[in-house]
Amino acid sequence: MEAATATASAWQLDFFSEAIAVNIKPAVKPDPLPDPHLWSENIREQMVDALITLAMDSRKGDSMPESLMDCADLLSQRLRNADIDLADYRATLGWIMGYWGGALPYDFVCRANGVDPETLQDVILSTPALKADLDRLKDQSHGTLI
Repeated sequence: MEAATATASAWQLDFFSEAIAVNIKPAVKPDPLPDPHLWSENIREQMVDALITLAMDSRKGDSMPESLMDCADLLSQRLRNADIDLADYRATLGWIMGYWGGALPYDFVCRANGVDPETLQDVILSTPALKADLDRLKDQSHGTLI
């Protein structure tokens, strides 16, 4: 199968002849940041600082980081059957349970903020709907022997 290219069709009116169809290729936007291995040491440090700030800060000024509040909110939405982004939900379940670390591991974010990491894990494991979602995620991610 041939890769599709993004083109726009238009009509060009030639001054001395008839209108002809023209294909126009849109300009390609450059990537705002190059690959991380090309970053200078200064940029790398700034990105790490920004990442830690994003994961650890609270918009409300309390001691609970927004990253953990967002996780709790997403679990709450799932239990209320609200519309959620399924990929985001699965990534959140996996991050909380330690299946993948993300940019900063869940355990690190919790411990750095004085939060017991087992709190959300216990909620997931003790709530039937969340536990069922976690089991499906495990089967999809890790497979089964059956």
